[in-house]
Amino acid sequence: MRVRSCAALFALVVLAGCSHGGTRLPPVTPAPTGEYHAGKFVWYDLLTEDVAAAKRFYGELFGWEFRDGFGEKGNYTLVSHEGRAIGGMVYVEPLETGVSRSRWVPVLSVEDVKAAAEIISRRGGRIFFGPETVGDRGVIAVVADPQGAVLALQRSVGGDPPDRQAADAEFLWTELWSRDLAGALAFYQSLVGYEHETTDVLSGNVYHLLVSEARPRAGILEVSTPDSLAHWIPYVRVSDVRRLADRVESLGGKLLIAPSEEIRGGSAALIADPTGAALAIQRWPLEE
Repeated sequence: MRVRSCAALFALVVLAGCSHGGTRLPPVTPAPTGEYHAGKFVWYDLLTEDVAAAKRFYGELFGWEFRDGFGEKGNYTLVSHEGRAIGGMVYVEPLETGVSRSRWVPVLSVEDVKAAAEIISRRGGRIFFGPETVGDRGVIAVVADPQGAVLALQRSVGGDPPDRQAADAEFLWTELWSRDLAGALAFYQSLVGYEHETTDVLSGNVYHLLVSEARPRAGILEVSTPDSLAHWIPYVRVSDVRRLADRVESLGGKLLIAPSEEIRGGSAALIADPTGAALAIQRWPLEE
């Protein structure tokens, strides 16, 4: 999967710029928790060139609900499932070149956003926005790691969401696709203090985990395509991967990697919404 970096850079500024100062932007928890989990991905924002198309797609596929009117210009949409807020959407202007700028941006909890941003700068990453206090959301920075993978760093107002198992149609996992596994591991261990563990994924393939507070927080896959930028991929938990995968194209999306017994026993698929933003769907637990 190729990512046009020039398109992504402009879009990221829009994500952050919609919510300066005291602008109304929803927090990541409905009520303060007072707990923080550095190394945990606590939120997911979609940059999309067509909010209406994205709403139709995700609403039909996952049953997600939407509430508009947040952000400085009212261009931020809160995404919920069965009343629980799980993410957001923000509109970005299409490019005249026709290259899509739509993408999911995961938000990583860190103890000190400024210190984390300085590590990224020193290690050859990029800072697109911040660190800055963003309304009720907290201190945030939008960045790219040294390999080009885009994410946001955050110290939440009131605390992070508590650790719990994701329900169906909620975000389950976050995975980094990297051209340099060793480099990615070293970088994120220095950024957050992750521990590194490995596990088998069905067929005996080694899978690399980033661990904090004795809990797996994210995975890393090494990809071999030399002209691809590194990319963070969110996973959504579903009960029937094949049924949902079969609906993707009829809803206007694309099935990028279909369920296959050769890939995690057919438990996962990679899809893109109608504007090109990619994410994975995963049956969990893996066993039927």
